[in-house]
Amino acid sequence: MPTLAALDRDGKRRRVARGPAGAPARVLLADPPWSFGDKLPGNGRGAVKHYPCMSVQEIKRFALPRLADDCLLLMWRCAAMQVEALSVMQAWGFVPKSEIVWIKLTRGAPAKGEPKKLHFGMGRYVRASHEVCLLGVRGRVEVDDHAVRSVFAAPVQEHSRKPDDIYAIAERLVPGGPYVELFGRRTRPGWTVLGNQLQESGE
Repeated sequence: MPTLAALDRDGKRRRVARGPAGAPARVLLADPPWSFGDKLPGNGRGAVKHYPCMSVQEIKRFALPRLADDCLLLMWRCAAMQVEALSVMQAWGFVPKSEIVWIKLTRGAPAKGEPKKLHFGMGRYVRASHEVCLLGVRGRVEVDDHAVRSVFAAPVQEHSRKPDDIYAIAERLVPGGPYVELFGRRTRPGWTVLGNQLQESGE
């Protein structure tokens, strides 16, 4: 079983932006490095061109950080791996309850007076203009803010990077944390972030 000492897409670990010392996490955010069967041409297409991926079984067996008995999970999933994502959530001990949808917008400023356009992503059947973050719970989680919407719109950034909006959503749902992110890419004040591609927030 992979451990926190052998964390993430290529087995490295970095731990930054710690929450309250010793307290188990009440929110877990994860963006697993899903492994696809597709072999896309080109140097930049497909997750495997950007970072080492993990099989579904490896993700299921991944050793989680210490979690509170009552804990909220926010986990990004891929459209082509919906069943697999639910199986991972259940293997981690969470019950799926809802989902949050990121409506992807194009980068850059639109022409004057024009709205931002939907991102024209990849897809075998339809071109992806959204991404889903599953919401699951273990135990009993009482959310603090009942005005959080299930969708938000934000521009796409570099490959696989998710918008900062998801952190704000987590912090509105469960104020004060502690918060832990698995497979993270950037530090964030008040969060413990575990990942092998970490950069400082301003980079």
